[in-house]
Amino acid sequence: MTNLTFDEDHKRVNVRCAGIIRREGHVLIVREDDDDFVYLPGGRVQRGESSVEAIHREMDEELNAQIEAPQLRYIVENFFWRYEKQFHEFGFYYEVEAPKHVPFQPGEICYRGEDDGKTLSFEWVPYTANALCAVNLHPLSMRTRMMALPQGFEHCTVTDADYWEPANVG
Repeated sequence: MTNLTFDEDHKRVNVRCAGIIRREGHVLIVREDDDDFVYLPGGRVQRGESSVEAIHREMDEELNAQIEAPQLRYIVENFFWRYEKQFHEFGFYYEVEAPKHVPFQPGEICYRGEDDGKTLSFEWVPYTANALCAVNLHPLSMRTRMMALPQGFEHCTVTDADYWEPANVG
């Protein structure tokens, strides 16, 4: 299948889903290879796939986890720069139960996986704004949104301060 990612010059539209996996005051984050940032486990939604189907597939691919009843908590339209591209990303963030086979070992890599030839390192970090800033969680807006998840879901639009600056074009 084809990812719902569309490029035009230095602009990209991206549709992604991610799991908010919390346990004992911590959240599971992932680092891809040697990136200088981390993110919540998940990935791109594919053409013809719902975000619910995508979160099930991504949790299986990345964590070898069969999840049940993911709960949509946020739809975030995010405008930011990365990889010399101006992103407009639609993010579907689901609350997901912690997979039983992923050890709870805060402060160290607790699970490793692979996705598209890239090494994924998973770690439990406290879900406090300071801890999530220290590990450089992206998108930035999720650093505070995990403290108290909404009962239903919220739609938010977040624009990085430098999004409209043409100087970022490589």
